[in-house]
Amino acid sequence: MLNWACHKFSLKWIGAPNRALTMALQHTLYFLLCVTVLAISAVHGDNDNNKTYFWIEQSLPILLETNTMPLNSTSFSKQKRDGEPGDFCGIECQSNQRPLDQTQQERLLGYETLHENGTCTHTYITLLDFNQTHVIDNTHGHTRRKRQVYGADGRFVISDSYFITNYPFSTAVRLSTGCSGVLVSPKHVLTAARCIHNGRDYLEDAKKLKVGVLQLKTKRRRGSRRQEQPVFRWTRVKETKLPQGWIYKASLNNSLSSDYNYALLELKRRTGQKYMDLGVAPDDTSKGRIHFSSFDTDKSHLDGRGKEKVVYRFCSVAKESNDLIYQHCDAQTGATGAGVYVRLRGEAGGEGGKGKWQRRVIGVYSGHQWVKADNGEEREYNVAVRITPTKYAQICHWIHGDPKLCKKI
Repeated sequence: MLNWACHKFSLKWIGAPNRALTMALQHTLYFLLCVTVLAISAVHGDNDNNKTYFWIEQSLPILLETNTMPLNSTSFSKQKRDGEPGDFCGIECQSNQRPLDQTQQERLLGYETLHENGTCTHTYITLLDFNQTHVIDNTHGHTRRKRQVYGADGRFVISDSYFITNYPFSTAVRLSTGCSGVLVSPKHVLTAARCIHNGRDYLEDAKKLKVGVLQLKTKRRRGSRRQEQPVFRWTRVKETKLPQGWIYKASLNNSLSSDYNYALLELKRRTGQKYMDLGVAPDDTSKGRIHFSSFDTDKSHLDGRGKEKVVYRFCSVAKESNDLIYQHCDAQTGATGAGVYVRLRGEAGGEGGKGKWQRRVIGVYSGHQWVKADNGEEREYNVAVRITPTKYAQICHWIHGDPKLCKKI
């Protein structure tokens, strides 16, 4: 992987009388370099062989609300939820558990809503046309005993104003809590639940939660021409929704909370930017690549001048289950909550036509976790929560509120 890609060149043209020409050449070189990075990820980053994988149209269970009740009080805490040994039930742990039946799934997909005024409600749901999906064979793949950055750092730092304010990098957003997220509608952001809730209480920073979207702003400096510079446009969050599976209850199987480490934020106003659609990855995702962009704190402010940067990476899937993805993507603090996506072809149309390439969010990067293997040994992984058909139905319901819009992917 090209670790140096998309770092801005420092171009010195000795004897060049035209400063504008020098800057134009600098931008052109940078543009070509970033195009090269995208080409590498497009050609080599979608699968590990020459086979093309497709998005498959799927029917979804229909999620219906049965009852919504106000909660007595909303608790806030400064304590974040850390990935300590024994706190995370991963693929190895879950392989010994029975698949969830419909009643259990409905309890876990019930959800809590934090409103802008600080009140909280709990909504009970029922699922129609629910089918138990098969459990992916967890014996395939390999594991790695590394930390959040695996060997040579494979992240690409994107600082060019054009690229970070255009699709797909522009779908990455920053939360005021320090996490990342991804736009999945004009006014909805998907992120990790742990960015706003520790499993028992909401985090203190969630009281006045804001989401920052990078947009170009024209600035004029004295004695120079106008310049466009990417800046964060911050928007207040209107509502926050969390699945019950993430929230600690004595009556629930809380070893499964890692599977429900996701949340949806509804913004007070539309962002006006292109968003990324949701998707459910085919079962053969392990043969391909995943991508995500975020605002890692160690990379997004390197120059010390406040110039914003987006950090992008792609990598192979090492191991997966129905609900979790173990992967080797390098990431650091600030990347938690980023939308994990894959790029596949749509199903072919009539007369043998080829479907278009489409990026869809198929998971949420949940961060660095300790995992206890079957032999009792503790290992470290970078983990993502996978969007399943039932989770897709829930998130789709949160976005649209209309079951008719959430019958198929």
